[in-house]
Amino acid sequence: MKGILLALVLLCICFGVKEVYESLKALLYSKYVTLDTVDNLKMTESSNDSKSDTVGSLGKLQMSGSSNVRMFDTSVDYSDAKQIYKCVDLKIDHLESTPICVYDPTTDIYVSNDIINKGSFEGDYIKEVVKILQENQSISFLDIGCNVGVYTLAVAKFGRKATALDANRKNLEMVATSLVKGNLTGKVKLIWNALSDREEAVRFKHKEGNIGALQIESGISATNDSRDDESSMAIVLDDLVPLFRKQSVFVKMDIESYEYKAMSGGKKFFEEVDVRFLLMEWDFHRTSVEGSRIIQFMTERRFRPVLPLQRLVPLKVENRNAWPNEIMWIRI
Repeated sequence: MKGILLALVLLCICFGVKEVYESLKALLYSKYVTLDTVDNLKMTESSNDSKSDTVGSLGKLQMSGSSNVRMFDTSVDYSDAKQIYKCVDLKIDHLESTPICVYDPTTDIYVSNDIINKGSFEGDYIKEVVKILQENQSISFLDIGCNVGVYTLAVAKFGRKATALDANRKNLEMVATSLVKGNLTGKVKLIWNALSDREEAVRFKHKEGNIGALQIESGISATNDSRDDESSMAIVLDDLVPLFRKQSVFVKMDIESYEYKAMSGGKKFFEEVDVRFLLMEWDFHRTSVEGSRIIQFMTERRFRPVLPLQRLVPLKVENRNAWPNEIMWIRI
């Protein structure tokens, strides 16, 4: 004990009390939750609904069994994080507002800029998602590629539970801060991973002026630096089965052309989880080989493509190159 105290004193002298305190705080949060633990947490969730049921992932990569799933702490306020330009109210017609933290609009000219100037981003699609959840009280919400959390925060504010996944740690720090400010930490699970067709380390490819258009590149060496802002660990969709087994789920997927890879790693997920709706970006897939493969994957599993805001209007597969930027798949 004396040795530990002496070491702490020396650290405080060398690095400063504040820095040592922040490091110790990060260490306390550097725990991981295996999916077996998540199953146990789900069993106790109803009796402890006000608490967040995830633990932070600020230490080494989770290497439990075959899964690298990393649950990110929703209870930490990262208001001092450099990437947070400011936090404003997310305003969507007919829904209660809630705080959302955004990037500098000069570096995020679409999502953050729209939220600052218009109150929301893709507000019409968000309202449609909430409408579907309202019509289907038993459906859970999975936000794959949550970015700053516009969909997740709106769903949580509406009173429904959500699980949000993103490869970019900075995004999750912003979402966690928004959850704390909006008193919504008990409504959301955050997962810090990319999705691919295999478990692998991935790096980021940036698009200037559009942080939300972050693309994934595979084929790099794994890193144990959990604060690396330029890489992440990819899991497969099947790794999330324990979170959603025997549940009905609405999936929103926006991972910048990686959608087919994500689906390819999710065959078991689509078998064991009752996916009812899938909202996805189609812009990258109009003429790509991956686009035709996505259509085959989804139609083989009895999904029909429709216009998101006109769900009774089916999209013709033979005209996929004319489909809109956003499409919805509905289980038939």
